[in-house]
Amino acid sequence: VGCMLITLLKHADRVKIACMAQLVNTIAPIMTVTGGSSWRNTIFYPYLHASIYGRGCVLNSVVKSPAYDTVEFNDVPCLENVVVFNEEKEELTIFAVNRDLEEPLLMETDLRDFPGYCVTEHIVLESVNVDSVNTMDNPNNVVPHSGGKTVIEDGTAKSVLNKLSWNVIRLGKK
Repeated sequence: VGCMLITLLKHADRVKIACMAQLVNTIAPIMTVTGGSSWRNTIFYPYLHASIYGRGCVLNSVVKSPAYDTVEFNDVPCLENVVVFNEEKEELTIFAVNRDLEEPLLMETDLRDFPGYCVTEHIVLESVNVDSVNTMDNPNNVVPHSGGKTVIEDGTAKSVLNKLSWNVIRLGKK
């Protein structure tokens, strides 16, 4: 879902509206039980983050990433990302997914055109177990945390993206 949202943002100049079929299927972002409780599926969080922080101008990114092969495709990049600049709020948001099944990935973002910006938050959605889900009995099994690691050195944001993780790196002007 995070990769799909990144793709939609990258093509925001052409995609004017997108629908989410999951609203009526069994994998909805918010699940409910008749007469019972509700809980957020893991896909809820990328939608939430893109809705809140994905506002502004999408910047063109040049991405170099390790890659892997699948049965159908060769050279699939491990890193999928997009950067959104909200000029009004003086905020940059980097959405990034590390698809690697086993290793963290170092992502470097050139910030020379944004002097004075600092990291305000690095949100991560991840789980040790790739099959982890949220359920009625365990609604907070997989939830985002602000424990991401991003530092800015010499005009470059250096972010560690844990394996199989959704990342929202927020930067603001000092």
